[in-house]
Amino acid sequence: MEIKKTDLFLIPNLLTILRLFTYPFIFYFLKKEDLIPAVIFMGLAVTTDLLDGFLARTLNKVSDLGKILDPFVDKLGIGIFIVYATLYRGFPLWACILVIVKEALMLLAGLFVIKKRKIVPVSAFWGKLNALVWGGVVLFYILELNSIKKIFLGIGVAVLLMTVLSYGRMFVKFMRG
Repeated sequence: MEIKKTDLFLIPNLLTILRLFTYPFIFYFLKKEDLIPAVIFMGLAVTTDLLDGFLARTLNKVSDLGKILDPFVDKLGIGIFIVYATLYRGFPLWACILVIVKEALMLLAGLFVIKKRKIVPVSAFWGKLNALVWGGVVLFYILELNSIKKIFLGIGVAVLLMTVLSYGRMFVKFMRG
């Protein structure tokens, strides 16, 4: 594992940092119940999330910093907005706890692999799908789309379980060598 100061200025990592800076604006506009700018900033956050990974691979600018920063910023965003949806939009507390515990365990497992194996595990299909689905679930709760939010909550739980199984297997492989 090697993190260089110059990695901070790679376009994919700058996009991840930009996504991080959208979170306070999203939260601010949500608290003010001003959904149009909140959704615009959410769109910017989603766009930067999609672009950072694509550009990292396309431009051959994948870095250990990006492998750490991108999922961390994703986890932070999911956590912030799930707590918001729980406090202000009727998102179920049990689901909030489930997601936060899962994200915390994933973060700890990733740090454990970095420390023990000196490699940075990369996000896999289930992790990316999980972030996308839970982002949608939270958005549906924030926008109070009652007709579909519970359906997507069920889909989110199913994807979360598949993600835990997938990453659990990956963790075991990393630790075996």
